[in-house]
Parts: sequence; structure tokens; C-alpha cells
Amino acid sequence: MSATDETSMSFLASTGEAIGALEEAARRTGMQHLSADRAAGVLVFTAGRTVLASGEKVTARIREVAPGTVQVTLSSNLQFGLTLWGRKGAARDGMSNALSQLLPPAR
Repeated sequence: MSATDETSMSFLASTGEAIGALEEAARRTGMQHLSADRAAGVLVFTAGRTVLASGEKVTARIREVAPGTVQVTLSSNLQFGLTLWGRKGAARDGMSNALSQLLPPAR
């Protein structure tokens, strides 16, 4: 059984800067990089120690919405009902908070 939830934020950044900030946000929150399609602006992180581990997977989608402005959408997929911090969406929320500290918000 899985459940999905998401949150979106806009930042004054390029796609490359957003990718770098997402990787740092994942490092700060203890997430592991699982896969990426950088050309499509999609990165996947997991709270599990291995690809098949139970826990939360966070998919980040980056989309340029205006020159110098990107929208980052973080989707949380709960695997087998277990999470890193004990509640649904906790890894997504942790990455969102870390990302907000790394990039300036779009106004």
C-alpha cells in the first residue's frame, strides 16, 4: 500500500541551481539519492538505505516558470506505511524546509 502527497514552491534560481540545492537538501536531511533525469528536471530520493527499502520516497520535479524562476514540486510516496521520522510526508517536509534555506523564494 502506498500514499502520495505533494508540495510546490517557487524560487529565484536556474534549473541547475535548483538541482544542486535539492542534492544539498537531501544530504542535510539524511535522504539518499536514488535516481535522476536531469534533462527532464526529475530527481528521486529515498529515506531507505537501499532501493527496495521501506520508507518514504521523495520525487522532485523542477520546472522553469519564468526566466530565472523555477517551481519545485516535491512528491512524497510512502512505501509500506513506514517513514524516516514516523509520520507521512515527514521526509518531504524536511527536504522542503532545507530547500527553503538554500534558495531565495520567488515573489
